[in-house]
Amino acid sequence: MKNLTFACIAACLTILCACSKEPLEEYIPSKNASLTSNFTFKDTTFVMTQRVDSANMLALINTYRSKGCNCGDTWMPPVPPLTWNIRLEKAAWLHSKEMNDSVYMSHTGKNGSTGGDRIRKMGYNWKSYAENLALGILTEKTVVAGWMGSKTHCLAMMNPILKETGIARFRNYWTQEIGLSY
Repeated sequence: MKNLTFACIAACLTILCACSKEPLEEYIPSKNASLTSNFTFKDTTFVMTQRVDSANMLALINTYRSKGCNCGDTWMPPVPPLTWNIRLEKAAWLHSKEMNDSVYMSHTGKNGSTGGDRIRKMGYNWKSYAENLALGILTEKTVVAGWMGSKTHCLAMMNPILKETGIARFRNYWTQEIGLSY
């Protein structure tokens, strides 16, 4: 099982690295980026560190959504932009933290939870959702490029039904939650 987990991680890294032709670059947050945020969940206060620049992430993703793109061999026409949702970001951050702390990478949490379970626990009453994961020393630009270079990740980000997103990283573990709420 441990070898399978590391093989999956290596495959994801290979996919993300192969999809991005740009060199890694130093990330300098915009002046508007909030680098930390506190929130309480189940009587525990978390300090969400290494926050992504939500405006930059939305700009990167919504550029694709506004123009349309090929997701593998499937053409996805332009769709409305996503908006940022802090509840989705918190669920993403907690999942990235759990994967880092437990040294695994999976859409299934250590307790058997799904992305839908995690976002609902953050108070996001979803009608539809998708989750993207990445692992590596990546910038916001390279993680989005990697997801867009993967057919399944791209289809999730280009899904016209989904309206909101929240993305977080904990060290080198990245999680994107995308949803439509009731």
